[in-house]
Amino acid sequence: MLITACHGDGSSDDTPLASAPSSDPATGTPGGPTGDAPATDTKPRTVTFDPAMCKAQAGAPYGQTVGITGTNMMVTSADLNASAAGCKILANGGTAIDAAIAVQGVLAVVEPFASGLAGGTLVTYYDAATQKVRAFDGLAAAPANTGGAASIYQAAVTDDLSCKSGLTLGASLSAWQGNTNISGRAAGVPGTLKVLDLVHQSYGKKDWNTLWDDAIHYATDGFPMSKYMYATLYNDYDEDTGLPLPAGGEPAWVNSSGTAKGAVRCKYTDIHNRYCDATDAASALPLAVGTVIKNPELATTLAEVRDGGAAAFYDANGPIVAAILARFAADKSKSDGSNNCYTTYSSSNPQPARIPSLITAADFSNYQAIERKPLTASRFGTTVYTQPAPSFGGVVVLYTLGLLERKDMAAQTFGSDEYIHLATEASRLANIDRRTDIGDPAYSNIDARVQGMLSTGYLDGRAALISATAMSSVTAGTTAQGIPAYVATDPSLYSPLAAANTVKDTQLASAAPAPLTVAQIGGPGPRNEDFNTTSNVAIIDGYGNALSMTTTINTHWGAHIEAAGMIINDALSNFSAGAVGSDVNGLAPTKRPRTSISPSIALDAQGRLRLVWGSAGGGPIPDYIVKSFLGNVVFGQDLQAALNADNWSGQDSADSVAELEAGKPIAAGLNRLASYYSYPAGTIALDGLVSGLSGIAVTYDAQGNPTYSGAADNRRNGAAYGY
Repeated sequence: MLITACHGDGSSDDTPLASAPSSDPATGTPGGPTGDAPATDTKPRTVTFDPAMCKAQAGAPYGQTVGITGTNMMVTSADLNASAAGCKILANGGTAIDAAIAVQGVLAVVEPFASGLAGGTLVTYYDAATQKVRAFDGLAAAPANTGGAASIYQAAVTDDLSCKSGLTLGASLSAWQGNTNISGRAAGVPGTLKVLDLVHQSYGKKDWNTLWDDAIHYATDGFPMSKYMYATLYNDYDEDTGLPLPAGGEPAWVNSSGTAKGAVRCKYTDIHNRYCDATDAASALPLAVGTVIKNPELATTLAEVRDGGAAAFYDANGPIVAAILARFAADKSKSDGSNNCYTTYSSSNPQPARIPSLITAADFSNYQAIERKPLTASRFGTTVYTQPAPSFGGVVVLYTLGLLERKDMAAQTFGSDEYIHLATEASRLANIDRRTDIGDPAYSNIDARVQGMLSTGYLDGRAALISATAMSSVTAGTTAQGIPAYVATDPSLYSPLAAANTVKDTQLASAAPAPLTVAQIGGPGPRNEDFNTTSNVAIIDGYGNALSMTTTINTHWGAHIEAAGMIINDALSNFSAGAVGSDVNGLAPTKRPRTSISPSIALDAQGRLRLVWGSAGGGPIPDYIVKSFLGNVVFGQDLQAALNADNWSGQDSADSVAELEAGKPIAAGLNRLASYYSYPAGTIALDGLVSGLSGIAVTYDAQGNPTYSGAADNRRNGAAYGY
């Protein structure tokens, strides 16, 4: 392949919200000192490396509505400044992982509510040189000491179960917006930088210390409060009046008695001090949209990581770990036996009760990112590669698509009543099984159970349950149907690359006939995994490599505590309650909780890149991924249209037969769907269903030269950059 390296000034006609430092373009071919084409090149086409050619789609920064195309390289994320930073790296000869590091750095600054250096990340990577897809796990993990508890809820002393970490005196309590979920106890050992470093060691081309300039710039010089961030600060889950609020944000929060309105997250000191209006006596208002926010503490942390690599973050004796542990140590549990979080504190000293973390410095130094075998299967003429357990999202994607192939979804009309009915029924079946069977595969026979769930015979039987009448209830599959019984395993003996994650086109042999139920081996219904949070990144570089990455601090604003400028994750709230060692997703030392995130890559029938995509959005993430795949691959929609299409979900198996996106055309069909498909009364619901999709679709001309179509969900602050 021929490569043309053009010189530019590092700027773009489409300037991001805040000017980032420019960088020099590539000064020669990126194949090496001789100028030979890189080994990753597989097609005879010309690629231009020129930062001046990076451009943003019109309509950014508040939601891309039309995709952009290019033939050289493309990056798309939930923030236009992050995408711009990634494009700059690509245009200067960097690889997909080089760009992903730059993107993550900026996201850590401008989307602190969704992801950051103190979170967890999954990476699915396509290497053009070998045409292989690899999966990397940097999920946040439990500390070595869990206090002997089966869940973080059990781990907290009784009188703290009604408390929330970090709230000021008299702040509202809400079952969903707090308890142990929002405390140091919910924080997992972060994995984001470890996994980025692991992938960079294999595929990075640019030096690590050249990838952080834009992130440090935005942390130091500031970035504007976005409409979406404003909304995350102003909303409280399930306590929504539907009333308008200032500056065009989301509906105002009101407590259960209807007496107090405001932004509950601004009552958390760590969040309030940087992101909320200091002049508001009620501590209820975020900073106005457009207000420039600076984070010098995070700039210092980013500089430490730039200069010292990922090792600087995980150094047990370093300043970053010290700052995190010091913040954890500031949380003190009450011991007076009172159930009231605030009665022992005076109005002049409104210090809240806090629930401390059990993480130690050794947990940081012992953390390791993991390479796993990607979960893969043929679906609708493509080969889909996605994340294996402990991601349940990848399983649900392949399971749901497998059912929809069997129900001839391709013969339907995209968005029709029959389409919605089939999609939500398939999602319900996939999600009841994932609740029962998915967890960290090092701790039980998860991999064998996934093979059972995705086997041909099992999916045939599950598809037969979908009819013209909505199922009144769904139950998990049984051993008699081919899913092996739960068996606890020794995590020290597990080999993640030995898993058989390519789905075979055969029925697994049936095991003993005793049925398995959710009560026996599964966790409770959905908890924090259903908050609309997280961030997704999709990249294709100039060498044909591709990356799909989903990165998260779990729920919006994580544990609601900040250290070294970073919002800390609350990933451990994704563990289920249950007896120690018997629950597939129970808390255990160094275990990783299951997650919905599932960055994916699809190859076409010729083995070429077809779709690189993933989503944010909590529990329904796999439904959003399936929706986008159906729209683009099965129904031929432009990828941007497929991402923006109305959302649906069947993941809330315990409460709803189907969930439809409120405020969208799909919502108008609620009564019609309920009547025609005989939905049980009260089981079809309208919900926010705020996805955060991003992706790149690939098409080819007669000579096999690719065109990339970059798209970003218009529900978020995203944009694609590329040319």
